[in-house]
Amino acid sequence: MDADTSIGGHNARFPSTQLSLLDAATSGLSGEALERVMALYWRPVCRFIRLKFRKDNEDAKDLTQGFFASALQRGFFARSDPAKASFRTYLHMAVERFAANQHESLNRQKRGGDIRFEPIEDQAVAGESAEESFKREWRRQLFTLAVEDLRAHCEQSGKQTHFSIFEAYDLADAARPSYAELAARTGLPETTVTNHLAWARRMLRGFVTDRLRGTTSGQRELHEESRRIWN
Repeated sequence: MDADTSIGGHNARFPSTQLSLLDAATSGLSGEALERVMALYWRPVCRFIRLKFRKDNEDAKDLTQGFFASALQRGFFARSDPAKASFRTYLHMAVERFAANQHESLNRQKRGGDIRFEPIEDQAVAGESAEESFKREWRRQLFTLAVEDLRAHCEQSGKQTHFSIFEAYDLADAARPSYAELAARTGLPETTVTNHLAWARRMLRGFVTDRLRGTTSGQRELHEESRRIWN
């Protein structure tokens, strides 16, 4: 978690259903659909606005909130056409138009257009565009949410050891421990450690797919977005 926003982080548990986004939007569940989208896209949108329009953190969060509120009010989801673009591309273009309009409106309200924004050098990867940052943050948030889904599943199903092994090995901040070290730490045979880790990875992949399914229009878009994630 960084200072961007608290939405979509460790304590934010949004529903992850099998309904497609467009099905949810057109069947009267637009509020739930908005929550699923916000869980995945809030941070990428906020980061994109900060970089593209050189906004400070609070202004970027306000614009992000305004965008999603407008999306819900104006039937934004139902207008997405998967034949023309993926939902991610559609949302990205809509965010840019929305933020640009708000930015221009603010400029008109200021005498001479003399607007000062906070520096953002610490928020961007060197040489990375706002568009590239949006994609990177989208991918990072997708895996963050999927890891939290895996954590919750392991807690609910009594597989905390599976998650602790996965966390110690695949989420290690420094050098990964060996399987032998994990076996000694957990009191399990190395073969069991290997099996637990393989199970957790399979489940994580499934949770990533579930998160993507909730924000794509169907199997074709789901397949294309999955390919961008894993390839």
